[in-house]
Amino acid sequence: MGDPDTLFLITNYLYTMDTVNLKWGEIPEIQDNTQFFGTDSWYRSLKCLALLYRWKLIQGEDAVIPLLRLHRYWSAQQHYQANNKLLDQLIKIWPIKNRKTRIWACLHIGPYGMIARALMLMGYKVAVLLRADVFEEQERIYRDQYRLSFGREADESDLIFIKADVGNPLLKLKEALQNGFQIIVFVDGQLGFGDLRKGWASVRLHGADFLLREGIAALSHWTDTPITALVLTRIGEQIGLRVSEDFYVKSRAHYAAAMQHVIDLVQVLDAEELLQWECLPTIFDKGQAELSDRYPEQGVWLPLLVVSKGMLFDIATGRALRIGPKTFEIACRKFQELGVTI
Repeated sequence: MGDPDTLFLITNYLYTMDTVNLKWGEIPEIQDNTQFFGTDSWYRSLKCLALLYRWKLIQGEDAVIPLLRLHRYWSAQQHYQANNKLLDQLIKIWPIKNRKTRIWACLHIGPYGMIARALMLMGYKVAVLLRADVFEEQERIYRDQYRLSFGREADESDLIFIKADVGNPLLKLKEALQNGFQIIVFVDGQLGFGDLRKGWASVRLHGADFLLREGIAALSHWTDTPITALVLTRIGEQIGLRVSEDFYVKSRAHYAAAMQHVIDLVQVLDAEELLQWECLPTIFDKGQAELSDRYPEQGVWLPLLVVSKGMLFDIATGRALRIGPKTFEIACRKFQELGVTI
């Protein structure tokens, strides 16, 4: 596979996750690089870039360098931000002005925590569907953001939470719609893989197949409420908002099409936006980044530490090569020494 002197290694513009509230791209250097290459944070970055490479959204080291740096930066951010400048931007560019109740099909992409706050600031009543464990973790965040906006605690006439795995959530969501609430559902809260099964719909993204729960399609069908897909991203100090056309589910036969309608909005994201999706490492792990039988002319090799074993991971193929301790030290040093202007 070649001596480390000839292997392409990304620069020292790769960082820890310990920092928040930074300027765009402003991240401290790694202090202990050897141990860093064995962290979950680093694994996630490698998986994201390998998947984007597999999907042909990036090619070559010139594309990998800035995107890997941005993923390290993005991983350090709070997704529930109290950034009034960004929030004002979001409300200003919000394209839908009517007060129709909708099922907002969202994903864990970008500063997605702003979606509920923006709707509340625009005068909507909001119902959020969450798993019980996520509810325990995030209820306080939503309530804190409401208090930031209105100076008081939310009550059930303003903001309600419906647990996806307790009781019959679809009936509770139906009741919320009848009471004029906007429904926010993060459809990628659970991703399925493998054979299609009851209650799931198969969707396709950049040649990868996976499953989404089709509950919101059934809810749309029962209540004649449109599904509106929404994706929020952040590039620098600018908010990117993509909103789909309303999709009305007229029959059971349209359930899969409704879920594909949501994912089609993800299909148009460029690599810099797509790497803000929290689910990319999961898609990689579940085998949706199948290895090619053909090797590219040039790999993009990065240090990787697995149970104290030094390795090199190739972004271009998703393959890893075990190397000796001294060779790994050389690779890590070259990772630190190689200077690249970004």
